[in-house]
Amino acid sequence: MACDQQKEIPSIVKGMFFGEIHEEDVFPFPHLTDPQVEMAKEMINAVERFAQENIKSEKIDRDGAIPKNVLDGLAALGLCGLGVSEEYGGLGLDYTLYARVFSEITGIDGAIATTLGAHQSIGYKALVNEGNDEQKKKWLPRLASGEVFASFCLTEPGSGSDAYSIKTKAVKNADGTYTINGQKLWITNAGLAGFYSVFAKTEHDDSGKKVEKISCFIVEKDMAGVSFGEKEDKMGIRGSETRAVYFDNVVVPASNMIGEPGKGFKIAMNVLNSGRLSLGSGSVGGMKYILKVAVAQAKARKQFGDYIINFGLIQEKITSMACAIYASESVVYMSTGKMNQGMSDYSMESAVCKVYCSEKLWDTVDKAMQVAAGNGYMREYPYERIMRDARINLIFEGTNEILRIFLALSGIKGPSDQLKELGKAADVSKVLQDPIKSVGVLADFARKRVGKMIGTKTLTKVHPDLSGHAEHFSRMLNDFSIAVENTIFKMGKEIIGNELAQMRIANMCMELYGMLAVLSRTTSILGNAEISESDKKYVMTMTEIICRDARQKFIQNHKRLGETYDSLTPIVSQAVAERDGYGLDIVNF
Repeated sequence: MACDQQKEIPSIVKGMFFGEIHEEDVFPFPHLTDPQVEMAKEMINAVERFAQENIKSEKIDRDGAIPKNVLDGLAALGLCGLGVSEEYGGLGLDYTLYARVFSEITGIDGAIATTLGAHQSIGYKALVNEGNDEQKKKWLPRLASGEVFASFCLTEPGSGSDAYSIKTKAVKNADGTYTINGQKLWITNAGLAGFYSVFAKTEHDDSGKKVEKISCFIVEKDMAGVSFGEKEDKMGIRGSETRAVYFDNVVVPASNMIGEPGKGFKIAMNVLNSGRLSLGSGSVGGMKYILKVAVAQAKARKQFGDYIINFGLIQEKITSMACAIYASESVVYMSTGKMNQGMSDYSMESAVCKVYCSEKLWDTVDKAMQVAAGNGYMREYPYERIMRDARINLIFEGTNEILRIFLALSGIKGPSDQLKELGKAADVSKVLQDPIKSVGVLADFARKRVGKMIGTKTLTKVHPDLSGHAEHFSRMLNDFSIAVENTIFKMGKEIIGNELAQMRIANMCMELYGMLAVLSRTTSILGNAEISESDKKYVMTMTEIICRDARQKFIQNHKRLGETYDSLTPIVSQAVAERDGYGLDIVNF
């Protein structure tokens, strides 16, 4: 993807774990440029026109298949090569434009978005990231045009979130080729694709010892030994194709290896980072569509002599849904904008986008279902289909549970490494050798920690009308950094197995990033003379609600991190497990 890179921008989320925000990297909010706006509008209008004439989501869901003419038409619009450079026949969209167009697709149909996302967000992304010139010339033009679809083959029956535990093997032959044996599970586009990014264990010599590492291979559909299971009968996104893929002595030339031997795990993780961004932007598109449907229902439905849009409890749901969209949109485009400007390490931002937005989507769909009431439960209306389609987003490409663990442990690593160095400096033998240096290190740490405790103003570039929320953010950021340090001091290595503490830290992290993105975006909007006062009031009111809610959720997680509340959870869980369920009955208790 095109990237207007001027300097290396550090990860904003990682910085928060140190209690640091570099305002020049956050303000102003990275809005689209005029050429980006023009391109986005052209693409969105083309997609909308095509969808109105050709896409019938109810039929796709009922038939469990996307018609070929629909896929061909989407390919003709360039939607199979959004991020591929023009050199290879793609549109060459940058991260932000890619996200905006993908959001539009998802708002139209979840199954189509899944098919196109599995194709390019992850299916051939390893080729884009790590492929050599020869591989790219051979495959990218056909993939970008939609002549060939792609599939990402990582998950196995015994390997889901624990990707390194895959069993599929690729054994190197005397002639340099590789023979692959194994199976992959729940592979999107499996039967549709002709190009597979397959991850398999390969043997390597490490200081005289044989070790297994993961490598990435291009496997073609017509290679001998490639076969598929039956199409999975899924709860939602039924039009997308999901199957098991089997590799029985599949011989692959050495030229089909993507990247270096044994580097496949890193390749896979980098691919999933970009895929998670697509899930975040797609969630925004889904939310926008379902809110539009819910508002139409609320404005048309009359009860007790008035339209339900005027009832307070319906207004609360509509408001919550709109705020969820604004916050999620801000998180996504803060992230993609910074990637365009030079942020290369965005693994934590992409994880936040996926978890934050997918959960906002699920909550939004649930509220829309409630607004629709009985209609929402009927298959003639889109609510139940959208609910079924939306649920997978909390599971796709790393469950939200595993990504919370990733966020917490990845974020803690920086401060932990810093504190280890502090510990070395404070060691008695070190102090005796160089007491002046050690005192300096300890004093610097103490000064920073005291500064966090008494509070220091971090955000100075926010709009004056947002100064109160900026002060709250600064206090929350300081509290977060101290909480991270306290957790390291208290738990040490035990934090690795303490998932409830990790959850609290990840939840606080996401609320902070969401609040920061909203404050940056709203500051830009309030300072733009071309935006109407009505729109500014609308945005300002949503910002007020979002920031208040974020603070309340942050405080709850912060308190429970330091309390015994979470220690009760394993006690109840163990009791339930021992009883193989609830285990109580009103008859006996």
